[in-house]
Amino acid sequence: MTQETMRWSASDIAAAERTLERATAGEVTHVVTLTDEEIVILDGLQNPQIVAVPWLDAQEGADRALVGRVALRSLLARGLVVPAENTGGEPAAAGSGDERPAVGIEAVPEITGPLVLRRTATAILSAERTTALGRHWVYVYLHEDDRVLEEEVAPSGHHAFSVYPLAELAGRLAVFLDPGGKALLDGRTQTFTTEEFSARAPELPELAGALAVTTLGAVHAGSDVLVQVSVYATPDGVYVVRGGEHGADGAPTTLTLSEVGAATVRRLPVELLGR
Repeated sequence: MTQETMRWSASDIAAAERTLERATAGEVTHVVTLTDEEIVILDGLQNPQIVAVPWLDAQEGADRALVGRVALRSLLARGLVVPAENTGGEPAAAGSGDERPAVGIEAVPEITGPLVLRRTATAILSAERTTALGRHWVYVYLHEDDRVLEEEVAPSGHHAFSVYPLAELAGRLAVFLDPGGKALLDGRTQTFTTEEFSARAPELPELAGALAVTTLGAVHAGSDVLVQVSVYATPDGVYVVRGGEHGADGAPTTLTLSEVGAATVRRLPVELLGR
């Protein structure tokens, strides 16, 4: 995989396929862990990131190209990338703003596979959880035969990639959504207009004591429709806020607040992926 293009070579596709082949029933298989700056330089500085890069975002005023080159030196020293022939044409002129290197790079399959899979999924599920300790992210990339690449992003900017069958997702994300294990049974549902919810949310007893708030979002290949659900984990239970009726612009005009049980918490991520 080269850093200046999102076109995939036969070896890139083969690396992605081999990565998915490591998905084993009943197991979560770790593939590789990369940092923000390693992700950005390998994925291409010119390509917008679809995931959080918290450490890199915190470096206000930093030259991302320079930070990326430092990361690349480390990857080269560790043998995780090697110099390769640049197939992107002539090197860019100095000062042109084009960060294409004069010499290309090629990553080992353990890195190339996940980087290809995160850009070629049939559906993507994101989960951003906020607690007193900060924010934490999980991204789930669905592929053929219901195999999943997971990218877990820590506040430190480390991205841990794992693969597993879709059947493992429910239990894995249930712990992320409800870390205290407080979800018991489905309960009552309340409906609000979006304006009512915005005004009353800070005072709603169901939400006021939330220890973890997670925003789930799902989008499918070929669609620009993003479906979002918020999950509030409290000391007394778990509550879900969903969009109800939608206006002509596709935005929800009503929201529902429901207490949910453990089975619903487990089912929610899979439902958002359309399974």
